[in-house]
Order: sequence, then structure tokens, then C-alpha cells
Amino acid sequence: MQILIVDDEEILRMDLKNALERVSPGNQYYLAESYDEAIAFVREQPLDIAFLDIQMPGKNGLLLAQEIKKTKPSLNIVMVTAYSNYAMDALKLYVSGYILKPVMDNDLIEVLQNLRNPIGLHSDTGKLETRCFGNFEVFKDGVPLAFKRKKEKEILAYLICLKGATATKGEICEAIFENSNTPEKDNAYLKTLIYSLKRDLKRCGFENLLIVNNNAYSVDTRYLYCDYYNFLTGVADKASSYRGEFMNQYSWAEQYIFELENYY
Repeated sequence: MQILIVDDEEILRMDLKNALERVSPGNQYYLAESYDEAIAFVREQPLDIAFLDIQMPGKNGLLLAQEIKKTKPSLNIVMVTAYSNYAMDALKLYVSGYILKPVMDNDLIEVLQNLRNPIGLHSDTGKLETRCFGNFEVFKDGVPLAFKRKKEKEILAYLICLKGATATKGEICEAIFENSNTPEKDNAYLKTLIYSLKRDLKRCGFENLLIVNNNAYSVDTRYLYCDYYNFLTGVADKASSYRGEFMNQYSWAEQYIFELENYY
């Protein structure tokens, strides 16, 4: 999810970010300390949820929520405050949640499970959302995709890194079966993994994502909304998108770190 956190106190912004990471890891965050900075993110970034502190210098969180409703009515808004007396004002804005400070993990979980608007509205219709920064994850309509085998998910990650270019069986095996001394066994298992991947993609309506051509494989990038692609094309804010972590669960992905750093 793409999450905006607005609070004039830096320590509270970071506390909320850390709490969200505990209950829902792998999100992308935008941190703002004022009304004006928050509005800039709302207008420029594909956000799913905005957590707004109410009491801030200048224009407060309620005024910010009103403006967000005009700018992006489908954006989920969660008010965060140390005071309960703003609840009625917040409810009149049809926000997705109202959390009292100090923020508890259980409160965040309840809010995330009961959002007013479906997440993933920022991505184009008919696309899977893939996140490469941090751990690699795949989402359909905001829900993580389940893969029968971990290695088939890794194959998809590898092909996504190629940005539509093809990879042979040998290249895929070399990447995902690192330092293996059983090439024949690896090739046989790869066939099983490809079959399983195709089946899982078909189950969620994306059977055309994987392209198979003469024992070479690639992905049709038209079906993907990818933070990695957005970073490379300048769509995403670089400072917010990438902090030196890329597909952390795969050792072969380390080779892409140098490439990404050159884009700063």
C-alpha cells in the first residue's frame, strides 16, 4: 500500500510508520509535517491511505481531510489524535478510521481490515501490483497473491527484473538454483515450477502475464504496476521509493543495487 503519514512531530511520524510496518510490512511511505507538504503528496503520488494528525500548527488535520476529499475522494483517511472530542467532526467527513494516541497495533489492524474504499485504485485496471523494494510481493486488488511454491514466485521476480526481456531455462536455473551441481534435476524442477506459476496466474486472471516462446520466458509488462519500473521511469519519488533495499529475499537481486543507485 501507498501510505501518507502527516504529523508535525517527527518522532510521532516515525512511531506510526514503525507500527504500520509491524502489522502490515512492505508498504511505501510518504511522511509530511504540514498541510502544504501533505497536499503536495496527495496531488502527486498514488496513495491508498492517509493517516492525519488533527492538531497541527496552521491548518489542522480536519481541514486537510476536507481538502483531500475534494482532491481524491477515494483516498482512505484515518484521523490520529490524542483527543476524543474530534470524533464527531471526523465522522462527518466519512473517514475510514479514528485512532487515539498512543497508537496501538490492534487499532491499526482493525482500521486496515475495515477501510471504507478498496485499495489499489491508483493502479490501472487489469494490472497486478508488484513491489520490488524491500521484499518482493505481488498484489491483486490490494490482496497478496498466494503462490503454491516459493520458487515459482522467485521466477516471477527474476523475470520482472528483466523488464520484458526473455530468459532461457539455463539463465533462470543459474539464478534461482545458485551453486547447484544438478543441472538435469534443476531443469526438470523448473518445468514443474513454470507449470505451477502459469496455473497460479491463471487462477487470478493473469495467465497472459507469462510469455513462453521456444523454451524462453518473459513477462508482458503491460499487465504490471511495478514500483521498480516507476522508479526507473521517474514516476515515483526516488527518495521515498528506494532506500537501498531491493528484493531482499533473493541473493541474485543484489546485482541490481548498483544500477538503482546510479539513478539517484
